[in-house]
Amino acid sequence: MHVGAVQPGERALVIDDLIATGGTLCAAIRLLERVGVKVVECACVIELPELKGREKLGETPLFILVSSTEPEKETEA
Repeated sequence: MHVGAVQPGERALVIDDLIATGGTLCAAIRLLERVGVKVVECACVIELPELKGREKLGETPLFILVSSTEPEKETEA
């Protein structure tokens, strides 16, 4: 993050392409909060829910465009 990109007291929306384990979003939130910015929501294009990244965000709202799920295994009859 560039020095001066945000100012204390500002509000931010964090956007990422993918949420898997949640590590990138959590790091971005922590970085912004350290300089006094309030993260009001996160948004991602794709979520891999089986990796439970959403759980790491706590109370931060998360908007997802596409949620991927593992394909169901076919059973033979």
